[in-house]
Amino acid sequence: MSHVTLTVVATTLLAGFSITPPAVFAAPATGRKPITKWFSDEQKPDGGTSALLPLGFLPTTPSVGLSQSAPASAPLAAAVAATVSVRSRLDPDKRQFHLDEPIHLFVELSWAGEAGDVIPDAPEEPTLMNLAKKAMIQWAHVVPQSGRQTVVVTYHYVLEPAAEGAASIEPIPIRYRLRGPGEPLQLTSDRYALTILPRRRPWGTILAGTVAALAVAGGIAAAAGGLMRRARRRREAANAPPPPSPFDRMRGDVDQIRRLFTEGVAKEAYDRVERFVRKALGQRLGGDLRFATIGELSERLANESLDAAVRDRAVSILDRCGQVKFAGYVPTVADQDQIAADCRLLLDDLEKQG
Repeated sequence: MSHVTLTVVATTLLAGFSITPPAVFAAPATGRKPITKWFSDEQKPDGGTSALLPLGFLPTTPSVGLSQSAPASAPLAAAVAATVSVRSRLDPDKRQFHLDEPIHLFVELSWAGEAGDVIPDAPEEPTLMNLAKKAMIQWAHVVPQSGRQTVVVTYHYVLEPAAEGAASIEPIPIRYRLRGPGEPLQLTSDRYALTILPRRRPWGTILAGTVAALAVAGGIAAAAGGLMRRARRRREAANAPPPPSPFDRMRGDVDQIRRLFTEGVAKEAYDRVERFVRKALGQRLGGDLRFATIGELSERLANESLDAAVRDRAVSILDRCGQVKFAGYVPTVADQDQIAADCRLLLDDLEKQG
């Protein structure tokens, strides 16, 4: 090839490289579209506009050759911007709330990467209609996903209905910055239109209160009934005659002895008299005197602090019983009447001795 030909080719190549290259994006393209939320009052970009525009990234035309690289922070900013998203939800997830029912709004700013890739700004106060903000709690946590991790910053708003009727939660701007130099970016939460209903009737509380009131009333009635029954028993006890003493009950035995005399069984009657006297003496002196002999009884009576007349009457009754039982004495009617009378007198004397 001639020297002239080589000169022409070299000139042509130099002229071609001096032409300004076409416009390119400073951020490398990724295979995924950024997560961007559009609302009904916003205009979506046409097909020729970059999806990065809503997140604050603009295409640029470098004035240097294609071999010059972009700043080191640009690829990281583009990658993070493509994954930053905002999600909001209500708990409970409904659109009608009662006047006394709290409303919990959760706004979550999330991105895939490290915690320092995105720096959220302090959230703005929400614009509320017919609602009042009681508190706002913020926290962050990391969710691992298939070898990657997602950082989630949560803003928890506790809201309270103010009055019945329509209510709304307007979109809340969530501003943040990417790591490295750059302008602040912003995403917004959803808008919620709500309806506030009247207060709920606390049927559970009313029922529990009614049951408790009935229980208290029943306890009071039971206590009052118990007091009335005790008072009645005290009155009855005060008006009731005192229980009969053992000597009063033994006066019925004297009547049985008289009946035996009337029936003509004198020996059996005197045997009953002897048991009667032993029982009466046992009531006063104490102990079981049923099997004591006449001599033992006389000795016991001599050692007790009984009136002499009472002691002599008891010894006399026992002596007469021994004559009928063992000496074969046949008592007359007068003897029978006398011993029955002596038995009654003995009871009265022993009762007085106490």
